Amino acid sequence: SATTPSQCPFPHSTCPHNVPTFSRCPLQVYVTNPDGSPAPRVTVQADGFQGQVSTQRDGTARLVLNMPANKDSVPITVRTAQAGLPPERQASRQMTAEAYRSQAGSGNYLHLAVAATELQPGDNLAVNFHLKTSNNDVRNSVPFFTYLIMTKGRILRAGRQRHEAGQSLVTMTLPVTAELIPSFRIVAYYYVLPGEIVADSVWVDVKDTCMGSLVVKGAMEADNRVHEPGTPMRLRIEGDHKAHVGLVAVDKGVFVLNKKNKLTQTRVWDTVERSDIGCTAGSGRDNVGVFADAGLSLATSVKVTTPQRSEVQCPQPAKRKRRSLALAEYKGTKAAEYSDKLERKCCEDGMKDNPMGHSCERRSEYIQEGESCVRAFLDCCRYIKAKRDRQNLSPSTGLARSKCWVVEGGRRSGRLEEPRVEFWWRTLPVYLQDSITTWEVLAVSLSPTKGLCVATPYEITVMKQFFIDLRLPYSVVRNEQVEIRAILYNYWCDLLVTVQVRVELVYNPDLCSPSTPKRRFQQVVRIKAESSRTVPFVIVPLKLGQLDVEVKASVRDQYVGDGVKKKLRVVPEGMRLEKTVKIVELDPQNKGVKGVQEEQVKAADLSDIVPNTESETKVSIQGNPVSIMVEKAIDGAKLKHLIVTPSGCGEQNMISMTPTVIAVHYLDNTGQWENFGIDRRAGAIELIKKGYTQQLAFRKPDSSYAAFINRPSSTWLTAYVVKVFAMARKLTDIEHGEICGPIKWLILNKQKPDGVFQEDAPVIHKEMVGGYQGAEPEVSLTAFVLIALEEARDTCKDHVNSLDDSINKAAGFLARRYEQLARPYTVALASYALALAGKLQSGASWEERNAHTYNIEGTSYALLALVQMKKSKLAGPVVRWLAQQNYYGGGYGSTQVGHGCFKRQEEPGDITVNQRMDRACEPGVDFGGTWGQWGQLWGHWGQWGQWAYWGQWGHWGQWGQWDDGENGDIRDVGDNGDNGDTGDIRDVGDNGDIGDTGDNRGNGDIRDVGDNGDTGGQ
Repeated sequence: SATTPSQCPFPHSTCPHNVPTFSRCPLQVYVTNPDGSPAPRVTVQADGFQGQVSTQRDGTARLVLNMPANKDSVPITVRTAQAGLPPERQASRQMTAEAYRSQAGSGNYLHLAVAATELQPGDNLAVNFHLKTSNNDVRNSVPFFTYLIMTKGRILRAGRQRHEAGQSLVTMTLPVTAELIPSFRIVAYYYVLPGEIVADSVWVDVKDTCMGSLVVKGAMEADNRVHEPGTPMRLRIEGDHKAHVGLVAVDKGVFVLNKKNKLTQTRVWDTVERSDIGCTAGSGRDNVGVFADAGLSLATSVKVTTPQRSEVQCPQPAKRKRRSLALAEYKGTKAAEYSDKLERKCCEDGMKDNPMGHSCERRSEYIQEGESCVRAFLDCCRYIKAKRDRQNLSPSTGLARSKCWVVEGGRRSGRLEEPRVEFWWRTLPVYLQDSITTWEVLAVSLSPTKGLCVATPYEITVMKQFFIDLRLPYSVVRNEQVEIRAILYNYWCDLLVTVQVRVELVYNPDLCSPSTPKRRFQQVVRIKAESSRTVPFVIVPLKLGQLDVEVKASVRDQYVGDGVKKKLRVVPEGMRLEKTVKIVELDPQNKGVKGVQEEQVKAADLSDIVPNTESETKVSIQGNPVSIMVEKAIDGAKLKHLIVTPSGCGEQNMISMTPTVIAVHYLDNTGQWENFGIDRRAGAIELIKKGYTQQLAFRKPDSSYAAFINRPSSTWLTAYVVKVFAMARKLTDIEHGEICGPIKWLILNKQKPDGVFQEDAPVIHKEMVGGYQGAEPEVSLTAFVLIALEEARDTCKDHVNSLDDSINKAAGFLARRYEQLARPYTVALASYALALAGKLQSGASWEERNAHTYNIEGTSYALLALVQMKKSKLAGPVVRWLAQQNYYGGGYGSTQVGHGCFKRQEEPGDITVNQRMDRACEPGVDFGGTWGQWGQLWGHWGQWGQWAYWGQWGHWGQWGQWDDGENGDIRDVGDNGDNGDTGDIRDVGDNGDIGDTGDNRGNGDIRDVGDNGDTGGQ
């Protein structure tokens, strides 16, 4: 069963449902998981219609709806109906099915119907032409139906299907060929005098296979068996005539981390279908809409003409695509170079996308506005193509265990052999590497007649009857003891006896180990047949970098052995510290001299750096802080320290639960789970569930909350629980009573008649309330509770009768006191609360002296208020200021700051800043003074920019310089960043227990790694 809400892209539907005869309407829905992958076996239903269906493996579901007659439009809401999910967590999408309008109300219709949902080449498709009319003369006068077959943006075939007088149904058989992959449209129409065209269309899916053929397999039957490392074998490649074939072999273990971007034939066709010039799954609002939605232009002599389309893509695509802010800026800057109106228009046309893939030169051949227009068109077209190509270039993933081949035959062309039969093949000798693994061979062919083909992967299993698997941690700290494990596998089936194995750790001078140059360290172990055995070794790395660890083993009396060598990553002791030294806004026109702005930054003090370690200095230049803030302002990879295990009292539990909730929301909304780790979302959800369950232990019978069950209930804490639970309810199952119950307590027990909320038991942990503590407490507390009530309004509006009245009273109190507020933080908090309640009728930051975190929190609330009021121009400077703070949250004292910063990402609305940037920046080092003391940066004629200077202050060994709480926070960063196991080892070193072998041996995480890799019941 699904544990997270699915996403429903726009459903497709087509049918002339106001005609009683055609009262059944097909509807296709595509359901995805939050990470964008198809969601199979999810129940889907349409509101107001009977019947449910489940999605297939590709995430699609087809519903047949019985439409009401004599209605011009019918709204359709499709939603998931997955068991175990509350209604508000079910995904849903809406659309409106428009009835086909006959020309001039003639009542003449045509409906195309196909029964198959997915076809494959070689099938025969039955296409039914339904002619519906109330005029018998029309039914008798139609001699034929004209049809067009369209695929991949072109008309593949045109023909006529004969119609006899009086027939209402005509069936045509259409052979499905490889040319129709991956999908095609059938557009049909008939003509009625004196000038009416009656049309319909239907979209048909074809199985994603190659247009040609490509198969990879073993050349002989022996090549398909299990192989030993280092042995040769032969591959047999079968494919199309004159096809170029490339192959790559990848260790299958690589795909355990991520196989989302694996190249398949389906992915190739999905890319092709993104350029489909059709706009719907078929049919249209009227006869003109049928042709327009199919991507056709229609021109007739009877004044039936499709409107001119300004863009190749559909005007309103079903799924919104993210736009590249950088490309938009490039386009605007380039077009501004042309002052002539015509030339600027030609330039803008040159920078529009061309899904047909035509070159700039070919597109320019159709221009008839003169030579100057052609020059502008080519200039801008080539410019944006270079920018787009550079943007699309992504660094390739280096696979440590991969091998590539190109098929080369006797000819220099490197193509497949060309015998005089319809079967082309070639054999390729390969030598397997010395690895115990399964190789996956992927072949891709390119044919001048059949196009691109991706073969089904061919697997090659490589193993031995006896081998070693050496398990090493991701990294270890220099001069710390670590236990490594060699796992010995015995797969002998013919020797059902226990074997005796001698295991040796090879000497390495960079490691302190039992092995020495004069004496080998050996252990003798016994391994049962078809089982495994773990052999531990304790070592101490003495140098930094990648050190070799080699283990050998041999079986007594069998002349069988194995050896393995791996790299162990050794990092410095101490703590890696990264600090933002300075952030500067580049505005040379106003802050520079003669258009040149120079900034100097003092180098970091490296006196306390750990010996033999290096420091790094980074300069980051951001072209537009606003665009970065709006679109993935916060790097998902830097949020790992926010995903923590909730624990402690009622207040501490909420402190640790809050960052996990907001981090999951942020990563969901910005699609950055790949940066953080897709597999870690499930773990984060489990932590939220744990925090929710633990918090219920501090709930009192009246649904209020306190730090401990025997303490008086806190107004602020109860409101805060409502806020966090309302957010978490979108991620996990939380009963509405756990949110609405505390709201009832707040309204009935803590709200005065004038709307003020009072606090009788302040929280113990003052640091969790942020800027609330201090002056104007009545206004701050009332605004905070009002925000909590608004955020839980959708959940509790049907369960708390006095909710609306309570909100109005609290908003009225804030509105009366708003003009007398003196503290910037309180103004910002009250502004957001009033904006949420719709009661706010009307600087870049709301700053308080000596309160940096309060400034961030207050400014975040002010930004939320501006967004709520859709004041995008005023919000621009606020976003810029927040972006300059480079704040990522974390720690007890930053609960409210992180909540405010990340909450912005959940608010709707766009923030734009109308600025055009043209800047040249040159970082450098001033050698006139002391070496490395000053860093310089010049910005030439830039209007708005931003740069940050990071001093990478190496690894600090002075652990005692910081507060214990801060040490815990920093140490958590290392734990999360090093996959847990490595962090545990590093913790031992940080605490100084270098010689405590017992602590290291007791590290269950490392030992678990070996145990998980055991086979045979070890």
